[in-house]
Amino acid sequence: MKPAKLVVEKLANGIIELNSIPFPEKVMSIAKELIVDVSGAILAGSCTDSMHSIFDVASEIYSSGNCNVIGRKKSFNPSGAAFVNGASAHSLEFDDNCYAGVVHGSAVVFPAVLAFAQHKALSGLDLLKSFIVGLEIEFAVAKAFSNSIYDKGWWTTSVLGSVGSAAGVASLANTNIREIENALSLAISGVGSIRAVRGTDAKHYYCGRAAESGVIANLLAMEGSTGPLDVFEDRNGIISILNDKAFEHSHINNIGKEFSLLTPGVDIKKYPVCYASHAAADGIKSIIESKNIPIENIDKIICTVPPIIASNLTFHKPRTAKEAQFSLEFSIALMLKYRDIKLEHLSSEYILDPDIRNLINKVSMNVSKLPKRIKPTRKICPEWSNVELFTKNGESHEKFVGAPLGSSIDPLPRNMLYKKFNSCVEFSNIKFETKSVYEKLINIEKLKNCQELL
Repeated sequence: MKPAKLVVEKLANGIIELNSIPFPEKVMSIAKELIVDVSGAILAGSCTDSMHSIFDVASEIYSSGNCNVIGRKKSFNPSGAAFVNGASAHSLEFDDNCYAGVVHGSAVVFPAVLAFAQHKALSGLDLLKSFIVGLEIEFAVAKAFSNSIYDKGWWTTSVLGSVGSAAGVASLANTNIREIENALSLAISGVGSIRAVRGTDAKHYYCGRAAESGVIANLLAMEGSTGPLDVFEDRNGIISILNDKAFEHSHINNIGKEFSLLTPGVDIKKYPVCYASHAAADGIKSIIESKNIPIENIDKIICTVPPIIASNLTFHKPRTAKEAQFSLEFSIALMLKYRDIKLEHLSSEYILDPDIRNLINKVSMNVSKLPKRIKPTRKICPEWSNVELFTKNGESHEKFVGAPLGSSIDPLPRNMLYKKFNSCVEFSNIKFETKSVYEKLINIEKLKNCQELL
């Protein structure tokens, strides 16, 4: 009887399998939209104060190369470009989200595969396929762990992102199976970041490090470096350390048979704040627009939310932009005053505005289960919200939002995706023809050389 294959061996075989099969048209279409979306997030994120600091430090550490640092007139070697672009992608909390692991997948995988594709002058189709491979491998591991590691306090974008970036680069590198196994082992054995990073620059810093990790792990493996092939199963491996030995192998066995880009899918953000606040923001917007309620007539607002939202939105009286992005109260206040949440709102001018502070004080969070009148269905995402607005003259209005617009359940239309991309370009103050860049990204499979991208 043959011994059971190690998880790393299964993942390596999964990468080879994914490289050999045609992807469903819907999977390709979703992936291209995610590339547009994360590219916009990187452009906008590149101009933040924290990214200026990261870029300055990176310029002293990394050598020059042929891999674009997006938003800068400079190119780094592949690991440096992956790091800086990965950090930029998550700098403004405007990148996508997936409930397989509760991860920001594209922000880690895309910078890694983009850097390696540019390093080797590969095609847009090569890049697109490797992006899908990286995401599918990451999401399969995420499903196997379930979301319990996130609940335990691990920041899964970092922990699982290293898996995705290593897998994506491995699919591009044309390496043998032993090198793929070692690349995965090297990346996975060094994973780790905790959810305490929320509201600080550490959060996007570790997003960049996860992207960089996948590149470096592959380059090392190609030079003969080894990692622990039993990195999952060892008594001190990540299954034991991260998840009390719980791991559902069926999700690994189904790589290439089921696609996480379809189920559970990926959510694209309309607003540059933590995704946990989006359902409530949509709910309050629906109430005030449908009922035409003046904000001076609002007495209080109660947002009933599940525990996952409360665990993320911990800044009830934010003072900084990073804190504001993890504040339900701030998002609701902005929506009340401006009917929207935009990139330019993430400044002290708005955060400390007396009107916004007054509205923040009217909002409270109630942590509870799904309201009794709402039956659980697949149309309800883990971060649902129920919003109640009470007026000074005694009226009350209520709105339940099971999934915000932009979720995989209610996808963002292409025209709104373009509008978001354009807003990111405008925020970055980078001068180029937005429409032509958008068309190049959304048709990336036609690109002959990725060095022509961004």
